[in-house]
Amino acid sequence: MAEIIKIAQAFLIALGFGVGVFNNFAPAKLTGAGFQKLVNSVCLGATFIAAIIHASYGDATNLEAIAYYVGAISFLLIRQLHADDKSPFMWMLYALHNIAGLVAVHQFSAGNLTHFAFILSSALYLGVITYAMVLGHYYLVVPKLTVDPLKMSLKWMWAIFAVKLVWSSYGTYLSTDYLAEGTMLGGGYAFNWLMILMRYIWGYVIIFTMSVFTWKLVCLRSTQSATGVLYAMTIFVFIGELISGYLFFKFGMLV
Repeated sequence: MAEIIKIAQAFLIALGFGVGVFNNFAPAKLTGAGFQKLVNSVCLGATFIAAIIHASYGDATNLEAIAYYVGAISFLLIRQLHADDKSPFMWMLYALHNIAGLVAVHQFSAGNLTHFAFILSSALYLGVITYAMVLGHYYLVVPKLTVDPLKMSLKWMWAIFAVKLVWSSYGTYLSTDYLAEGTMLGGGYAFNWLMILMRYIWGYVIIFTMSVFTWKLVCLRSTQSATGVLYAMTIFVFIGELISGYLFFKFGMLV
């Protein structure tokens, strides 16, 4: 049960703060208030639920809890006070929820820098793909919206993807004992291999392949088709990062 709670909390941290990092890729003047409200509602909801989960087993007044509260309030204020021309106050809120996200991840990882970097990379990976999916949806609402923000999201996704893949490969190398024939570590030989293969195929191979198709569709300005592919990518990154979270919190495998 403890692992399930940790996996859920890590996923919500990644969804809330991860999506929020990329919130200014698309010019607010072009997307309108509706897009900003949608993105910040996703971030607010995920952060709020993460705070509830934390309070269910931890101290509701410690630094991690405060980081959730600050992040949630920042998302709420950005959602309610959005203006196309961002004021210094709005930029302050944007910086504030990013700082709160870093603090939340640091406290959640108990100050372990390796675990902090691992969870942060997962948040950025999940966040940029989810943000791109939501942004792609808005091309149906604002057909004349430039495709540059979507291209930028994909470029960032590839950069984060490369870091994640190298890290996962190294983490797999460090976990070779779990993959040795006949091992009883983890869930056993067959189970460990199944989970690792699912993590790589769903979390990396399929996502990279789909991202190439998405790029080609975006270059052709076939944004509706690109959005459909991004929806599928979002589902696969959710599955991939949940599997990664399970292997991490259950067995300590950084894949």
